[in-house]
Amino acid sequence: MAIAGGEASRAEARRAQQRERILAAAERLLVTHGVERSRLRDVAEAAGVSIGTVQHYFDTRDRLVAELFEWSAARRLDAWLSAASAGGDPWSRLMSLLDASLAEPLLWHSRIWVEFCAMARDEELRAKLGRFYDAWRPPFQDAIEQGIAAGIFQPSWPTADIVDMLIMQVDGAELAIALGVPGATPERLRRLLLETARAALGLDGHVIAAGADV
Repeated sequence: MAIAGGEASRAEARRAQQRERILAAAERLLVTHGVERSRLRDVAEAAGVSIGTVQHYFDTRDRLVAELFEWSAARRLDAWLSAASAGGDPWSRLMSLLDASLAEPLLWHSRIWVEFCAMARDEELRAKLGRFYDAWRPPFQDAIEQGIAAGIFQPSWPTADIVDMLIMQVDGAELAIALGVPGATPERLRRLLLETARAALGLDGHVIAAGADV
């Protein structure tokens, strides 16, 4: 029985790896060709598997795209949330969160996000996008509220408004990068994000110079 159980576990691990390989191939195609021009056959070829194997895990392209969004967005969210657990003062934590939102490969992330947002006419995907937006809010809010409690931040706006403004600015930065807008470099966008945060939180240059690198 132990041998059978071990074989079953190895088989399950192989299936999981194969599924991941298909999703990774689909993500590459999405970035280079867009959703509309990525067929199941193309995904199978890119993943090095048969189209029947792709259909075994994802019976339709719509199902593949829906699960690809969950997989891709969850991976990025996990990496971003790890920045939220970084130590330091509230401003350093906020900087870490903003830096993580512009982490490399930024162009890759931006094109993926734009593709998914373009498909938000689908009600199911639109709901998923909303849930991921909600997941980005608490780490920003916690850092800001801790800064207020410590007397470091003196915002003139409600915390919820500052959080939403920063998230929307990150979103706009990703759109600018995906479109190749002139001047939309990661360095400049990072500076604009930090300047927006400083202004919204009532920080002056002296306070920032003591705890930041910009």
